[in-house]
Amino acid sequence: MLKWLREKWYAKVRQTDLKLIWPACRKHAADLDHAKAAFSIHAFQDKAWLALGEDGIKSFIDALK
Repeated sequence: MLKWLREKWYAKVRQTDLKLIWPACRKHAADLDHAKAAFSIHAFQDKAWLALGEDGIKSFIDALK
């Protein structure tokens, strides 16, 4: 049960990051690649993103627009 609850919480945290942090990265970065790099710095230090695994994070960030 705790694993299920943690996964729900992490999904909500990732959703919030996409609503708040990703737009800020896009706004202030010179281009899309720099925005993705900035977001990657956050994602690779956050437990909610780390739960996806390295490959999961990379593929998710690669798909961002």
